[in-house]
Amino acid sequence: IRFQDGTCLGAILMFLVFSGYHFGGLSFFCGSCHSMENNYFAWRMSKHKQFACVECHLPRGNIAYSVAYKTSAGIRDMVGETTRTYPFTIKLTAHARGIANSNCLRCHFSTIENTPMAKGSTDCMKCHRFLVHGRQMGPGGLKVE
Repeated sequence: IRFQDGTCLGAILMFLVFSGYHFGGLSFFCGSCHSMENNYFAWRMSKHKQFACVECHLPRGNIAYSVAYKTSAGIRDMVGETTRTYPFTIKLTAHARGIANSNCLRCHFSTIENTPMAKGSTDCMKCHRFLVHGRQMGPGGLKVE
């Protein structure tokens, strides 16, 4: 393999990796899995529809951590879909809930900065759980037919 071939191959590989990362962050991609249909369509009707799924569900700041988290969550989701073991009631893990709360506070801090919620551990979803994804319109997860 010549140097130019390796450079070209490396450039193509980088393009594919970055394109895949970007495509995996598009909301219609998140909603393309059967398990996410209800959540996706409820989000499309919400007042937060202008924000991509990753803006609420991925950690902000450290790009390496965001990529690692997105990769592990994507693999977990893909395995659940493929093996048909995705839970019927989709719930955030404690870690994912912390990430979502952090992102709620990032966008809405000026709303709560002078309230007790700004001090300490705030759980936005305690009161606003159904705000974006609505109440379940039916079971999430895979339907065994």
